[in-house]
Amino acid sequence: MIYFFKKQKNKISWNKKNYRGGYAMLVSVIFFTFLSLSIIAGLVSPSVREFKMSSDFIKSRQSFFLSESGVEDAYYRLKTSKMIGDSTLITLSGNTATTSIADSGYNEKTISSMGDVFLRQRKNEIKITTGMGVNFAYGIQAGSGGFVIHENAGVNGNVYSNSNIIGDNHSFVSGSAFAAGPLAVIDNVDIGENSIGDANAHEVKNSTIVGNLYCKIGSNNDGKSCDTSLSDPPIVDFPITQEMIDQWKIDAELGGTFLGNKTISSPASLGPKKITGDLNINANLTITGTIYVVGRITTSNNVDIKLDSSYGDTGGILLTDGRVELNNNVEFFGYGSNSYIMLVSTSSCPTNCSNEPAVKIENNVGAIIVNAQNGTVHMSNNVTLNEVVGKTIIMDNGAIVNYLSGLANTSFSSGPTGGWDIKSWREK
Repeated sequence: MIYFFKKQKNKISWNKKNYRGGYAMLVSVIFFTFLSLSIIAGLVSPSVREFKMSSDFIKSRQSFFLSESGVEDAYYRLKTSKMIGDSTLITLSGNTATTSIADSGYNEKTISSMGDVFLRQRKNEIKITTGMGVNFAYGIQAGSGGFVIHENAGVNGNVYSNSNIIGDNHSFVSGSAFAAGPLAVIDNVDIGENSIGDANAHEVKNSTIVGNLYCKIGSNNDGKSCDTSLSDPPIVDFPITQEMIDQWKIDAELGGTFLGNKTISSPASLGPKKITGDLNINANLTITGTIYVVGRITTSNNVDIKLDSSYGDTGGILLTDGRVELNNNVEFFGYGSNSYIMLVSTSSCPTNCSNEPAVKIENNVGAIIVNAQNGTVHMSNNVTLNEVVGKTIIMDNGAIVNYLSGLANTSFSSGPTGGWDIKSWREK
């Protein structure tokens, strides 16, 4: 009996020992399992983070480019005068960009666009301002018909002609005079004042030049001989393009079309408007938008033509395909300090016009920019203008052009010259 008990006791003791060994093995397995998982997690986590960062970066870049697309789309539409609202939404591959346009200053707009790709948002913003406009670099710019100055007339400023500059009877140019082309002549003109004012042409004769005399042939120029170091001046383009004229016509038509002749017989406002006949201005007129006249433009006594306050410092356009006759104390007024009215005629007169010019200005008309690049501009009787461009330009009877420095960069409220330039571009 005693032996049996010991066996049982030994058996029991042996069972307990095995039990303790299994427990230790289980602890070891769990320990090594957690250790392995920790090692694996340590190895995998950077890869997972890298993958997530790469995915976020790609989506963020997509959002950025989507935002830029929104800004560029809005800017293109404003630049090309296409229709666009204050807020627009563009969608690409199921993702969106919300673009807004707001006035942020005088002649300034801010375009902002928020791109959103799976809640990754990026925002771009540009500020745009009105373009620099038409570059009127000279008081007078004449084309192939040249520039003729009679009877005490002259220009306070510079003159550039793609042909001859011919004067008489104390005609003058206070700045420099350039006659372009291999055979162009400057003849009988007083050029320069206050030690400033050069003459440059293939031939210069019978003239008084305060500054330098550049020519190949010279005679009777108050004892000055030619400085032959410069080439003959080159032919230069006119400042206004056909694209600008076409756009101004479109801008005028946006305000509707008046059929037939229109007469302003009492103070009125007009524009934008297309007129299929003539425009007769017999009373004060306020221009509220671009005016395009298919026929002629005429004025009567003591009329004031001015721009509406909405123009600010930009200029306004009065455009015609026909002839223009301005006379008897007609005055033109911009609104801001750099605001002007530009009268544009596309007429080729005097060709097939009974020898009448495209633009005829006389009797104390003042303060306007005149452009007739296809025809002749004739000024007389004490008119005082700001700037004149024409294929042929004739001045007589004390006519004066007073060039203003601000005309070098003149912005107009419509057409390509009133377009938008980028002032700044940034990501917000």
